[in-house]
Amino acid sequence: MKIGIIGSSGFLGKNLKNFLVKRKKKVTLFSSFNSNKKNWITKVSYEIKRKKPEVLINCSAYQNLSYSHKNIKKLLKSNLYSNIFFLDQATKNKNFKAYISFGTKWELGNSKKEPLNFYAATKQANESFFKFYSNKRISIISLKIFDTYGKNDLRKKFLNDLLRCYKRNRVLNITHGKQYLDYVNIDDICTLIDLILNNLKQKKNIGFKTYTVSSKKPIKLLSLVNNLKKILDKKLMVNVGNIKYRSNESLKPIKDFSNYPGWKIQNNLMKDLKKIFDG
Repeated sequence: MKIGIIGSSGFLGKNLKNFLVKRKKKVTLFSSFNSNKKNWITKVSYEIKRKKPEVLINCSAYQNLSYSHKNIKKLLKSNLYSNIFFLDQATKNKNFKAYISFGTKWELGNSKKEPLNFYAATKQANESFFKFYSNKRISIISLKIFDTYGKNDLRKKFLNDLLRCYKRNRVLNITHGKQYLDYVNIDDICTLIDLILNNLKQKKNIGFKTYTVSSKKPIKLLSLVNNLKKILDKKLMVNVGNIKYRSNESLKPIKDFSNYPGWKIQNNLMKDLKKIFDG
Protein backbone atom coordinates (compact mmCIF):
# COMPACT_ATOMS: atom_id res chain seq x y z
CA MET A 1 0.00 0.00 0.00
CA LYS A 2 1.06 3.57 -0.65
CA ILE A 3 1.29 5.16 2.80
CA GLY A 4 1.20 8.94 3.24
CA ILE A 5 2.46 10.61 6.43
CA ILE A 6 1.43 14.14 7.39
CA GLY A 7 3.57 15.70 10.12
CA SER A 8 6.74 13.70 9.42
CA SER A 9 9.00 16.32 11.04
CA GLY A 10 7.56 15.86 14.55
CA PHE A 11 8.56 13.27 17.16
CA LEU A 12 5.82 10.81 16.25
CA GLY A 13 5.90 11.34 12.49
CA LYS A 14 9.69 11.20 12.17
CA ASN A 15 9.96 7.95 14.13
CA LEU A 16 7.08 6.40 12.22
CA LYS A 17 8.58 7.39 8.86
CA ASN A 18 11.95 5.84 9.76
CA PHE A 19 10.28 2.70 11.09
CA LEU A 20 8.21 2.12 7.96
CA VAL A 21 11.05 2.92 5.56
CA LYS A 22 13.29 0.36 7.30
CA ARG A 23 10.54 -2.20 6.72
CA LYS A 24 10.50 -1.40 2.99
CA LYS A 25 7.06 0.22 3.09
CA LYS A 26 6.13 2.60 0.29
CA VAL A 27 6.05 5.94 2.14
CA THR A 28 5.26 9.40 0.78
CA LEU A 29 5.57 12.61 2.80
CA PHE A 30 3.66 15.89 2.75
CA SER A 31 4.58 19.52 3.33
CA SER A 32 5.22 20.54 6.94
CA PHE A 33 3.23 23.18 8.76
CA ASN A 34 6.36 25.12 9.76
CA SER A 35 7.33 25.73 6.13
CA ASN A 36 3.80 26.55 4.93
CA LYS A 37 1.96 28.14 7.85
CA LYS A 38 -0.44 30.35 5.88
CA ASN A 39 -1.62 27.87 3.26
CA TRP A 40 -0.62 24.55 4.83
CA ILE A 41 -4.05 22.89 4.69
CA THR A 42 -4.58 23.91 1.05
CA LYS A 43 -1.11 22.76 0.00
CA VAL A 44 -1.34 19.37 1.74
CA SER A 45 -4.84 18.83 0.31
CA TYR A 46 -3.45 19.45 -3.17
CA GLU A 47 -0.59 17.04 -2.51
CA ILE A 48 -3.08 14.38 -1.36
CA LYS A 49 -4.99 14.87 -4.62
CA ARG A 50 -1.79 14.55 -6.66
CA LYS A 51 0.00 11.73 -4.78
CA LYS A 52 -3.13 9.64 -4.07
CA PRO A 53 -2.07 7.73 -0.93
CA GLU A 54 -4.01 4.56 -0.17
CA VAL A 55 -3.48 5.05 3.56
CA LEU A 56 -3.08 8.47 5.16
CA ILE A 57 -1.54 8.84 8.63
CA ASN A 58 -1.93 12.29 10.15
CA CYS A 59 0.71 12.81 12.85
CA SER A 60 0.44 16.60 12.84
CA ALA A 61 -1.06 18.53 15.75
CA TYR A 62 -0.91 21.84 17.54
CA GLN A 63 -0.84 21.55 21.32
CA ASN A 64 -1.24 24.60 23.52
CA LEU A 65 -3.04 24.52 26.86
CA SER A 66 -3.26 28.30 27.11
CA TYR A 67 -6.88 29.38 26.60
CA SER A 68 -7.03 32.47 24.36
CA HIS A 69 -8.82 33.49 21.16
CA LYS A 70 -5.56 33.28 19.22
CA ASN A 71 -4.87 29.74 20.43
CA ILE A 72 -8.48 28.66 19.86
CA LYS A 73 -8.16 29.54 16.18
CA LYS A 74 -4.83 27.71 15.87
CA LEU A 75 -6.13 24.62 17.67
CA LEU A 76 -9.25 24.43 15.52
CA LYS A 77 -7.31 24.91 12.29
CA SER A 78 -4.57 22.39 13.08
CA ASN A 79 -6.51 19.71 14.95
CA LEU A 80 -10.01 19.81 13.46
CA TYR A 81 -10.25 21.65 10.14
CA SER A 82 -7.15 19.95 8.75
CA ASN A 83 -8.56 16.45 9.34
CA ILE A 84 -11.82 17.41 7.62
CA PHE A 85 -10.10 18.87 4.54
CA PHE A 86 -7.57 16.04 4.27
CA LEU A 87 -10.24 13.35 4.62
CA ASP A 88 -12.53 15.08 2.15
CA GLN A 89 -9.77 15.12 -0.45
CA ALA A 90 -8.49 11.61 0.27
CA THR A 91 -11.90 9.95 0.01
CA LYS A 92 -12.27 11.25 -3.56
CA ASN A 93 -9.57 8.76 -4.54
CA LYS A 94 -11.28 5.47 -5.42
CA ASN A 95 -8.21 3.53 -4.21
CA PHE A 96 -8.16 5.21 -0.79
CA LYS A 97 -8.43 2.64 2.01
CA ALA A 98 -7.76 4.16 5.41
CA TYR A 99 -7.13 7.26 7.52
CA ILE A 100 -5.28 7.06 10.84
CA SER A 101 -5.37 10.00 13.22
CA PHE A 102 -3.96 10.59 16.71
CA GLY A 103 -5.90 11.98 19.64
CA THR A 104 -5.03 12.30 23.31
CA LYS A 105 -5.78 10.65 26.64
CA TRP A 106 -7.12 14.04 27.73
CA GLU A 107 -10.22 13.32 25.66
CA LEU A 108 -11.08 10.85 28.46
CA GLY A 109 -10.02 13.50 30.95
CA ASN A 110 -12.20 13.18 34.02
CA SER A 111 -14.76 10.98 35.75
CA LYS A 112 -17.49 12.31 33.44
CA LYS A 113 -15.42 11.39 30.37
CA GLU A 114 -15.33 15.02 29.30
CA PRO A 115 -12.31 16.58 27.54
CA LEU A 116 -9.78 17.87 30.06
CA ASN A 117 -8.99 21.03 28.06
CA PHE A 118 -9.77 22.82 24.79
CA TYR A 119 -6.94 21.01 23.00
CA ALA A 120 -8.56 17.68 23.90
CA ALA A 121 -11.97 19.02 22.83
CA THR A 122 -10.65 19.79 19.33
CA LYS A 123 -9.35 16.23 19.09
CA GLN A 124 -12.61 14.71 20.29
CA ALA A 125 -14.68 16.85 17.92
CA ASN A 126 -13.09 14.96 15.02
CA GLU A 127 -15.06 11.84 15.84
CA SER A 128 -18.33 13.18 14.42
CA PHE A 129 -16.61 13.91 11.10
CA PHE A 130 -14.78 10.57 11.15
CA LYS A 131 -18.16 8.84 11.44
CA PHE A 132 -19.51 10.99 8.61
CA TYR A 133 -16.68 10.07 6.22
CA SER A 134 -16.40 6.40 7.18
CA ASN A 135 -18.29 3.81 5.16
CA LYS A 136 -18.22 0.13 4.20
CA ARG A 137 -15.14 0.70 2.04
CA ILE A 138 -12.98 2.99 4.17
CA SER A 139 -11.32 2.48 7.56
CA ILE A 140 -10.89 5.49 9.84
CA ILE A 141 -8.99 4.85 13.07
CA SER A 142 -8.51 7.34 15.88
CA LEU A 143 -5.81 6.47 18.41
CA LYS A 144 -5.94 8.25 21.76
CA ILE A 145 -2.30 8.33 22.82
CA PHE A 146 -1.31 8.55 26.47
CA ASP A 147 2.22 9.76 27.42
CA THR A 148 5.09 9.01 25.02
CA TYR A 149 8.85 8.83 25.31
CA GLY A 150 11.90 7.67 23.38
CA LYS A 151 15.38 8.54 22.18
CA ASN A 152 16.11 11.89 20.53
CA ASP A 153 12.94 13.49 21.86
CA LEU A 154 13.25 17.29 21.66
CA ARG A 155 9.74 18.17 22.82
CA LYS A 156 9.16 20.34 25.87
CA LYS A 157 7.93 17.55 28.13
CA PHE A 158 8.45 16.59 31.76
CA LEU A 159 10.84 13.69 31.07
CA ASN A 160 12.93 15.83 28.74
CA ASP A 161 13.15 18.64 31.29
CA LEU A 162 14.15 16.09 33.91
CA LEU A 163 16.78 14.59 31.59
CA ARG A 164 18.26 17.98 30.75
CA CYS A 165 18.60 18.92 34.44
CA TYR A 166 20.11 15.52 35.22
CA LYS A 167 22.75 15.88 32.49
CA ARG A 168 23.62 19.41 33.66
CA ASN A 169 23.54 18.61 37.41
CA ARG A 170 20.73 21.07 37.98
CA VAL A 171 17.60 21.01 40.11
CA LEU A 172 14.17 20.70 38.51
CA ASN A 173 11.15 22.24 40.23
CA ILE A 174 8.12 19.96 40.09
CA THR A 175 4.61 19.77 41.52
CA HIS A 176 3.71 17.55 44.49
CA GLY A 177 3.69 14.77 41.89
CA LYS A 178 0.31 13.20 42.52
CA GLN A 179 -0.75 13.30 38.86
CA TYR A 180 -0.70 10.02 36.96
CA LEU A 181 1.44 9.33 33.90
CA ASP A 182 1.11 6.41 31.49
CA TYR A 183 4.18 6.12 29.28
CA VAL A 184 4.46 4.24 25.98
CA ASN A 185 7.73 3.99 24.07
CA ILE A 186 7.60 5.48 20.57
CA ASP A 187 8.88 2.15 19.20
CA ASP A 188 5.79 0.42 20.60
CA ILE A 189 3.58 2.98 18.86
CA CYS A 190 5.35 2.32 15.55
CA THR A 191 4.79 -1.41 16.07
CA LEU A 192 1.09 -0.69 16.66
CA ILE A 193 0.82 1.21 13.37
CA ASP A 194 2.55 -1.67 11.58
CA LEU A 195 -0.01 -4.09 13.07
CA ILE A 196 -2.88 -1.84 11.96
CA LEU A 197 -1.46 -1.60 8.43
CA ASN A 198 -1.19 -5.39 8.21
CA ASN A 199 -4.80 -5.71 9.37
CA LEU A 200 -5.90 -3.18 6.77
CA LYS A 201 -4.46 -5.44 4.08
CA GLN A 202 -6.83 -8.11 5.38
CA LYS A 203 -9.71 -5.61 5.15
CA LYS A 204 -10.24 -5.46 8.90
CA ASN A 205 -11.40 -2.36 10.84
CA ILE A 206 -13.79 -1.18 8.11
CA GLY A 207 -15.70 1.90 9.26
CA PHE A 208 -14.80 4.19 12.14
CA LYS A 209 -12.91 2.76 15.13
CA THR A 210 -11.28 4.39 18.13
CA TYR A 211 -8.73 2.91 20.51
CA THR A 212 -6.41 4.03 23.27
CA VAL A 213 -2.63 3.66 23.24
CA SER A 214 -1.78 2.95 26.88
CA SER A 215 0.79 0.92 28.78
CA LYS A 216 -1.99 0.07 31.24
CA LYS A 217 0.60 0.70 33.95
CA PRO A 218 -0.14 4.22 35.24
CA ILE A 219 2.37 5.68 37.68
CA LYS A 220 2.37 8.82 39.83
CA LEU A 221 4.89 11.41 38.74
CA LEU A 222 6.57 11.43 42.16
CA SER A 223 6.81 7.64 42.17
CA LEU A 224 8.49 7.77 38.76
CA VAL A 225 11.05 10.27 40.07
CA ASN A 226 11.74 8.21 43.19
CA ASN A 227 12.18 5.05 41.11
CA LEU A 228 14.65 6.84 38.86
CA LYS A 229 16.65 8.03 41.87
CA LYS A 230 17.23 4.39 42.83
CA ILE A 231 18.66 3.27 39.48
CA LEU A 232 20.51 6.26 37.98
CA ASP A 233 24.29 6.65 38.22
CA LYS A 234 24.17 10.24 39.44
CA LYS A 235 21.97 12.12 41.86
CA LEU A 236 18.64 13.21 40.41
CA MET A 237 17.76 16.56 41.97
CA VAL A 238 14.17 17.84 42.20
CA ASN A 239 12.34 20.34 44.37
CA VAL A 240 8.95 18.78 45.12
CA GLY A 241 5.96 21.11 45.40
CA ASN A 242 7.69 24.21 44.05
CA ILE A 243 5.27 24.68 41.15
CA LYS A 244 1.49 24.47 40.96
CA TYR A 245 -0.52 21.86 39.11
CA ARG A 246 -2.00 22.83 35.77
CA SER A 247 -5.69 23.58 35.75
CA ASN A 248 -7.72 20.39 35.32
CA GLU A 249 -4.70 18.21 36.08
CA SER A 250 -5.35 14.46 35.82
CA LEU A 251 -4.91 13.33 39.43
CA LYS A 252 -6.58 9.95 38.99
CA PRO A 253 -5.68 7.13 36.60
CA ILE A 254 -7.97 6.82 33.58
CA LYS A 255 -10.11 3.69 33.59
CA ASP A 256 -12.49 1.87 31.24
CA PHE A 257 -10.65 2.11 27.92
CA SER A 258 -9.56 -0.32 25.21
CA ASN A 259 -6.26 -0.63 23.38
CA TYR A 260 -6.04 -1.99 19.84
CA PRO A 261 -6.73 -5.75 19.78
CA GLY A 262 -3.60 -7.90 19.74
CA TRP A 263 -1.20 -5.08 20.68
CA LYS A 264 0.81 -4.84 23.91
CA ILE A 265 3.83 -2.77 24.88
CA GLN A 266 7.17 -4.57 24.63
CA ASN A 267 9.46 -1.94 26.16
CA ASN A 268 10.09 -1.49 29.89
CA LEU A 269 9.83 2.11 31.06
CA MET A 270 12.46 2.09 33.81
CA LYS A 271 15.01 0.10 31.77
CA ASP A 272 14.53 2.45 28.84
CA LEU A 273 14.89 5.58 31.00
CA LYS A 274 18.05 4.19 32.59
CA LYS A 275 19.60 3.87 29.11
CA ILE A 276 18.40 7.32 28.04
CA PHE A 277 19.54 9.13 31.21
CA ASP A 278 22.89 7.35 31.68
CA GLY A 279 23.63 6.46 28.06
